[in-house]
Amino acid sequence: MGKKTYSIAMIGITEAERNVLRNIFKLSQYRTYSYIVAVPGEAMDVLMVDADDPQAMKEWRQGTGKSPSSDARSISYRPNIPTIMITKELPEDSTLYYIRRPFVASRVINVLDHVALRELQGDRARIIGLVNQPKPVEKNIPAIDAKPQVDEEPKNILTALVVDDSGPVRKQIELELKLFGIQVDAAATGELAIEYFNKNRYNLIFLDVVLPGVDGYQLCKMLKKDKARKKTPVIMLTSKSSPFDRVKGALAGCDAYLTKPVKQETFQKVVKKYLR
Repeated sequence: MGKKTYSIAMIGITEAERNVLRNIFKLSQYRTYSYIVAVPGEAMDVLMVDADDPQAMKEWRQGTGKSPSSDARSISYRPNIPTIMITKELPEDSTLYYIRRPFVASRVINVLDHVALRELQGDRARIIGLVNQPKPVEKNIPAIDAKPQVDEEPKNILTALVVDDSGPVRKQIELELKLFGIQVDAAATGELAIEYFNKNRYNLIFLDVVLPGVDGYQLCKMLKKDKARKKTPVIMLTSKSSPFDRVKGALAGCDAYLTKPVKQETFQKVVKKYLR
């Protein structure tokens, strides 16, 4: 499955909230499914409507698609377009998709992934953590907040440490891991990672190769020399893809070596492999 970018149009959502959503959408740029704000007048894939704004709801029902918060700009509204309602309170029963205010990045991305999976890609598409879930009608939306589980009732909480000096990369990996129900700690430097190592035990560790101070290779060697941690899977992340770098990672003891930007399917396969 290739990378897909979907355009999101909005009706009645304030400019402040649009800016929040734009920033959340940026976190999806390296994923198989990514999202952008639709350009006025151009085609859109998903419509977001402010369910708390009576005027926005009226315009949505009428199908005019003219948003009171868009300075009279119009969007090309289609009756069959997937629609997500933005609201403070979730209804008891509905056949629509909802995102609850205030916005939480993982919640927004999860709902959009549901829509992409069920409405835009069909049953042929598969997102790890969303497979075999029913269409998220509102009373089932706890699946959006609930973390998909590796086992139906895991005996232990799964944890991971993500070490990367790029904030967007750390956040993106965190979002992906949360689809598996994994709790994530994140560090921007090797030194901070060592502090986490000394305080916690993890099921998975992701290490960027190039870090300020102690680099990823050094961290990996330290972990693999520790009897208590040497069996913890270490996945190296790097923009370097030469055979030499892969050999260097293998010599450091890493279990997998991923080249950035990492394809979502590849990332998910690696996570599934080392959670067994």
